[in-house]
Amino acid sequence: MKINLHNRNIKTIVITVLMLLVLHSLVSSISLKAFINITALEIIFGGLFLSIIVSFSFETLLNTFYTIKSSFYEEINYSDYIYHLHKVSIQVKKDGPLSISNFIEKEEDIFLKDAMILLNDYKKTSAIKDILEKDIDSRLTNLYTPYNVLKMVSHIAPAFGLTGTLLGLIGLLSHINETNMIMYNMASALVSTLYGSLIANFIAVPLMGKIKNHIDRTILKYHIIKEGILLISENDSPRNVFDTMNVMLKENDRLAYPIAKRSENIDEFFKS
Repeated sequence: MKINLHNRNIKTIVITVLMLLVLHSLVSSISLKAFINITALEIIFGGLFLSIIVSFSFETLLNTFYTIKSSFYEEINYSDYIYHLHKVSIQVKKDGPLSISNFIEKEEDIFLKDAMILLNDYKKTSAIKDILEKDIDSRLTNLYTPYNVLKMVSHIAPAFGLTGTLLGLIGLLSHINETNMIMYNMASALVSTLYGSLIANFIAVPLMGKIKNHIDRTILKYHIIKEGILLISENDSPRNVFDTMNVMLKENDRLAYPIAKRSENIDEFFKS
C-alpha cells in the first residue's frame, strides 16, 4: 500500500489548526484560572481511572496505549505480504509445501508464520481454512479490547462530569449565604461538565475512530494472507494466488504483477 506523505502532512496541518481554534475558543471564553478547577479534575480523572482499573486489567490498559500509538505510526504494507506469498506459491508449486521451511524460519509476522506452518503441516485446505478463521476471530476480539476501553471512557466521562456538576450544585446550596463559596461551587459545577464533554468528544471518540480504522486494516491483512495460503494449499497457480490477494485491495492500491520475474529462473527469483 502506497503512503502519500504529502496528504499525511496536509492532514497533520489541518488537525493542528483546528486544535488551535478550539483552544483559542476555550481560552477566549473563560480565563485560564477558571478553566483549571482542582475539584473538577479530581472528580473526573479520579472517577475515570477508578472505573477503568476496576473494569480492565493493567495488561489491557498497556495494550490500549500501545494500540493507540500503533494506529498513528504503524502502516501496513500489503504489497510486502502479497509479493511474499507469491514467492511462496512459486516455491510450493516447484517443490511442494514441505519446501517452505526457510520461509517459515525467517518470517517475523506471527500470523503469516503460523499460516505457513499450517500450510507445511496440513494437507486438507478445509482444515487450514477452519483454523485460520478461528485464529482471525480470536485476534479480532483482542483487537477490539482497546476500542472497548475508549468506548467506556466516552460513556462515563460525561457521567462523571454530571456528577461533578451535581456535587457543585449541592455545595452551592449548602453555602447559599456565602458569596465566595457560591462562585467557587458554581465554577466547579460547570467546569466538571465541560471536562467530561471534552474528554469524551475530543479525545475518546476520535481515538475510537482511529483504532477502528487500524483494526479494519489489520483484519484485511489477515484475510489477504488467509486467501493466499488457502489457494497455495490447493496448489493453485502463482498468478491466481497473486490476483486473488491483489483484488482485495482498493483499486488505487492494487499492484502490478511481477511480469519481469516470470522469465527468470526460479532460483534467481528467490535471490532477488
